Amino acid sequence: MAIGATKVHDPSQIVCTLDHDVQNKSETNLRKYQQIETFAEQQGIRFFGAGRGIGHQIMIEEGYAWPGTVTVASDSHSNMYGGVGCLGTPIVRTDAASIWATGRTWWQVPPVAKCHFTGVLPVGVTGKDVIVALCGLFNSDEVLNHAIEFTGSEETMRSLPVDDRLAIANMTTEWGALSGLFPIDSVLLSWLRYKATTAAMFESGTGSKDRFSHALIENFTTSPIKADPGATYAKSLFLDLSTLSPYVSGPNSVKVATPLRDLESQKINIQKAYLVSCTNSRASDLAAAAKVFTEAAKTGASPKVAPNVELYIAAASLPEQHAAEEAGDWGVLLAAGAKPLPSGCGPCIGLGTGLLEAGEVGISASNRNFKGRMGSPDAKAYLASPEVVAASALSGYISGPGFYEAPEGVTKVILGEGTGNVEADKATSIEEALAKGRSEEHTSELQSPPLS
Repeated sequence: MAIGATKVHDPSQIVCTLDHDVQNKSETNLRKYQQIETFAEQQGIRFFGAGRGIGHQIMIEEGYAWPGTVTVASDSHSNMYGGVGCLGTPIVRTDAASIWATGRTWWQVPPVAKCHFTGVLPVGVTGKDVIVALCGLFNSDEVLNHAIEFTGSEETMRSLPVDDRLAIANMTTEWGALSGLFPIDSVLLSWLRYKATTAAMFESGTGSKDRFSHALIENFTTSPIKADPGATYAKSLFLDLSTLSPYVSGPNSVKVATPLRDLESQKINIQKAYLVSCTNSRASDLAAAAKVFTEAAKTGASPKVAPNVELYIAAASLPEQHAAEEAGDWGVLLAAGAKPLPSGCGPCIGLGTGLLEAGEVGISASNRNFKGRMGSPDAKAYLASPEVVAASALSGYISGPGFYEAPEGVTKVILGEGTGNVEADKATSIEEALAKGRSEEHTSELQSPPLS
């Protein structure tokens, strides 16, 4: 190895997945894949080949990204692990190599921002809408290079299932954060118990039964990991989920977020739509998209992708695709005219089939839409939830499926600095002001010249 090591320090620390450029069947690319697989075999590293799925999804579904631990990866969307209470953060490849060789690394501890949710998500609003709104409404680098801790009441957090949390944590990268951590709460514990039960019943051959252990999960109930009472934060932000409606990001920037209703009235024609990437192509996302077409059929409308529109689908992993197939959702999308792609990173990172061409407009359930990311720099890319992407593919222009039910009396999104609790924020402000005053007084005493 170039850094002088002859073997990895601890093979059990490492998981190797091939997910980029999986459509590339050239001799050069296949040789590279073979070299990686051979290295993993020689070093005793767990290996998942091209087409098995996107690395981040594999880490979640196989139990490698475990709640209460730290997991790093040489990809910017490692933040996604925070959706299951695992502190995930990206590292560069040279740092990854040093960890392979030594088993250790170090960080400068970043400032921590608390993002507090209140209310509950209305019908027709998803986790994708939450993070698109956060990126676009807090768009002045409020959380740049921060570690985010998401909090909320039990009722609020129950409205955010694990798949929604994964989408939110994944796109904290686009929000500028180094990580986005959700709590180890009743929602996560229920998900873990389900995974443990299914792992015990249907052994995957990858050892997931040992990782998803009911005994390990019960440790979280007896020794929960949570912030200390009175913990302080570099900054606090809040968002009332009950005031949120479907949002769309772009074009060509996550810092631009617009309510769907405003774009829908403009009838912006699209040429391509995407249900791909680690952000929103799990079985639940594919089910949500399929529902758009099945509901359209019930009204007598044609449940087909609009003429002159191409809809591309790729599951986050093979198990997620198999789940969608068994549920019938994959078949619904194919019958609607969707074009399937291998499970891996493709159009989302500008590789393979279906890229945006000059002058085209695309809408995607992926995570990043800066100019040229998904194809030509002369194209326009929008981001939205799987439901909105499917509805747009069905109608031929940016639109929704009509599932959103606006709560009575809601006229605007309520968000801001603090926790959303006026009295608590006022008390905190007073406490901080007094603490600052005491600090300044102490500094003044230290700097004052002695009395003569």
